[in-house]
Amino acid sequence: MGAGKSTVGQLTADLLNMPFVDLDERIVQREKRSIATIFATDGEEYFRNCETDLLGELKEQPAAVYATGGGIVVREFNREAMASMGKVVYLSASWPTLEKRLKNSVDRPLVTTEKNWDELKTLWVKRQTFYSEADIIVSVDGLTPMEIAQNIHDGLIIKE
Repeated sequence: MGAGKSTVGQLTADLLNMPFVDLDERIVQREKRSIATIFATDGEEYFRNCETDLLGELKEQPAAVYATGGGIVVREFNREAMASMGKVVYLSASWPTLEKRLKNSVDRPLVTTEKNWDELKTLWVKRQTFYSEADIIVSVDGLTPMEIAQNIHDGLIIKE
């Protein structure tokens, strides 16, 4: 959350001349409502089920660059599905960078006035184990989205 997955994903797809798919956008289109509304009316578990269902469908599609929500990694099925689809990239941002990017966020259901920063940081720390399983880890601190995309591109080309 706040690492730049959607922006960097689109730029990376452009560099690789591949389609780009934002899973959150696909869920919004399918559900015909915002993610915040999904969380508010049906809860996080329902949203995570939507992610898992969509990811399962995308496994059968041609190769693309996918941007996922940060919580998709909590389910083992999702981690295995992503690994089977290609290289998994983690955009690693320090907590101060994420806090700065998220402080004025209004459209993220896990960033609300009721949640305090300690809870969000705990969630971020808890997910680090899963994030560290990525094939390519790119630090985003201090880099422009294009520099990050170029680093991903270079990492994919070198490792293939």
